[in-house]
Amino acid sequence: MTASKYRVAINGFWCRNETWDDVFNWDGKHDEVFLSVNTKVLDSNGTVLDNLNSESETMGDTWRLPNRVRAGSASDRGGIVSGDKFPWDQPMIRQNGLNTTVRVPPYVIWEGELPAGRMVFLTATLWEEDPGAGAWDGWLAWQKQTDEKYGQRAKEIFGKIWPISAPVFDAVSLGIQTFATLAGLWSPLGQSMRRPIGLQRDPANPDGSLFNPVTIALNSETAEYLATSNPQGHGEGIRELLYIDDPYLRGVYSIFVQIEAVGGGTQTLPLQSNWRWCSKCQGLFFGDGQPESSCPAGGTHADPAQSHSSNYSLPHNAPPSPSRQSEWRWCNKCQGLFYGPAATTSACPAGGTHSPQAQSGSGNYSLPHNVPPSPDSQSDWRWCSKCQGLFFGDGQAESSCPGGGTHADPAQSHSGIYSLPHQAA
Repeated sequence: MTASKYRVAINGFWCRNETWDDVFNWDGKHDEVFLSVNTKVLDSNGTVLDNLNSESETMGDTWRLPNRVRAGSASDRGGIVSGDKFPWDQPMIRQNGLNTTVRVPPYVIWEGELPAGRMVFLTATLWEEDPGAGAWDGWLAWQKQTDEKYGQRAKEIFGKIWPISAPVFDAVSLGIQTFATLAGLWSPLGQSMRRPIGLQRDPANPDGSLFNPVTIALNSETAEYLATSNPQGHGEGIRELLYIDDPYLRGVYSIFVQIEAVGGGTQTLPLQSNWRWCSKCQGLFFGDGQPESSCPAGGTHADPAQSHSSNYSLPHNAPPSPSRQSEWRWCNKCQGLFYGPAATTSACPAGGTHSPQAQSGSGNYSLPHNVPPSPDSQSDWRWCSKCQGLFFGDGQAESSCPGGGTHADPAQSHSGIYSLPHQAA
């Protein structure tokens, strides 16, 4: 498999509701904001190898305020008000290329390879830029103090305790949220200060605040899942991070982050070849084990020299993807493929149920599922609800099932359509 290289960029942000910080607007008209990103690099033991912080340029009102980037519609010099989007009216996607000369969206916050045993945590936050004392020093201290909690999460992800399909998590899930004591923040006139958007009152401390930042966890598996999924409907690889202030502070902002594979595109899938179709039962079996196989139609599965089966190559121990269904397993008793989570209700032609993974030592096969047709794949493979095996749907009427009779009709089993990469015989 090729080295896994990925890029993470902030495409833009959306001010859903502007903040209220003090009555004098010392910082400029309405909101002025900057992005902050904390980057932690960890190993599989949860040890923090590097801990870095970076800031973007300040965006908002530029009137008599040098070194700022104009953003917002409060005036002809900028200033962010409710409803403003940056850098354009669809901030979730990139209109043009990435900025390389100035750190404002869209710009790269991390890029690199993710070798085995290495993980990167990215915590992207949006801050209100105001003169006066602020929470920045407290934020840096907070990041250092929470290294142990982030290290534990890294070990959970590597150990499969925390699901690969949930690589975006908040501080509450780590058991940390108390942030800082900020005198005057909750006063009637407000307090000019640098602070992250998303602060809530701390019920235990009149001057205290709670903050619940969102972290994206990247290793070779989670990065591939993030880059190829679209759970919020913004586009493949794009995640919206929403920060909501206490009602007193009013701010509501969305940050749009995109994760994508770079340097040769997506990863080359690890494939295991020599899977074969049996013309007797219509099932799929591992060709190398044909002499020791068991076929529900009797004897062994058909020799490929007689069946003229194609050579099927199955994704094997591959990163998760929304286009593939994982947890398919090889049975060492019959040499067939079956759906692993249902091993206890399966039927094996060699007798009993198919071998569980702990007994067979099977790898994790992930089959393309309900995907568009491809000239390199053969579709209409189906799951049988009676035996849990995979069979060729076009041959269902002539099939043999170890659960009795023919394999289940897809109209009854409601099986999806599996497409298997293959080379014709």
